[in-house]
Amino acid sequence: MAEPERRGKKGTRKGFAIGAGIGVVAIIAAIFALSGLGGRAADQSDESEVIRLLNAHIWIASNGNTSVAGFVVQNTGGKAALIDRITIRGQSIPTASWFYNDNPAITTGYNIHKELRYDATLDAIDVNGDGDGDRFLQASGPVALESGRAVFIYLENPAGIKSADSGLAVTINVQSGRASAVQSISVTNS
Repeated sequence: MAEPERRGKKGTRKGFAIGAGIGVVAIIAAIFALSGLGGRAADQSDESEVIRLLNAHIWIASNGNTSVAGFVVQNTGGKAALIDRITIRGQSIPTASWFYNDNPAITTGYNIHKELRYDATLDAIDVNGDGDGDRFLQASGPVALESGRAVFIYLENPAGIKSADSGLAVTINVQSGRASAVQSISVTNS
């Protein structure tokens, strides 16, 4: 009967390395279990930031020198959102150029899906179709948006869009913390 082959020092080191690796994985798993981090990913799924961009338009005024953008932002995530940045063509739009309406009586599911209309009177835009201008506020900073709610936003002269841009496709990007909503649209005449 033949004698079993013996491993040299190399085999012993390999076994030690594997054992040490398994030990490190076990320690990491224990840390996650004790700190509660292991179960948080599933618990936070309803606490995520998710926003959606709807009904976006950019209109050029009849004078050809000014423009207005209008769209709806809907918070479909599980926690409040803070719309803190809007870019068009990669250019950040200052909050002083934002006009918004987040009134729950106006931002209904029906109204947010209606076709938005051009209106250069940015503080009173008829978005619900009753013939009266709905009050829009000029933003002085980020716009807060509760979970499940929507907001109408109109922008004054966004990204210097003028008559030369008519028919061009531009990208609107709305950001809220880590969440972002992007839509490409064509610039149209009013």
